Amino acid sequence: MKEFVFISGKQNTGKTTTAWCVYQRLLPYSTNTVMYIRGARVINHGEIVYKEPPYDKQPEDFKVILELPGYKAAIISGGDDAQLLEKEIESVIAENADFIVIALRSINRTGSSRRMIQDKFPEAYTREFFTTKSSFTHPLDIVNSKRIVADRIANYILLQTTYSEFK
Repeated sequence: MKEFVFISGKQNTGKTTTAWCVYQRLLPYSTNTVMYIRGARVINHGEIVYKEPPYDKQPEDFKVILELPGYKAAIISGGDDAQLLEKEIESVIAENADFIVIALRSINRTGSSRRMIQDKFPEAYTREFFTTKSSFTHPLDIVNSKRIVADRIANYILLQTTYSEFK
């Protein structure tokens, strides 16, 4: 069974930054990683990719599939557009992702991404982790403030894997 793991919060609360931190935390355990930014496949060694100025404090949305011992985990950071998110979810399901981490606004109304998931994928068990707006302004401080929630998400996923394969 596929399991959704939501990074939930209001607009501009660091959901995408938290998703990047989850990626950074899981990357050392991955035996194979495939990442997409703006639809293009990229090589990334764990660094956060930021949008071009003047949005240099805004991390870029991404999709990644990580092969972990015994499982596949996917992270989709762009969860605002329900139609685009549905396509992204279907693409990672087609790749046999066991965990699908999605940065998702907490709003549940007609046309929202949350409602789309509820309607289209009702059988998927969902864990939810909340993030709130940071009072920090420097990008490194913002990232560090999101690591606590990201570590909880990564630890939840890693606890499901086969530890005997970690070396």
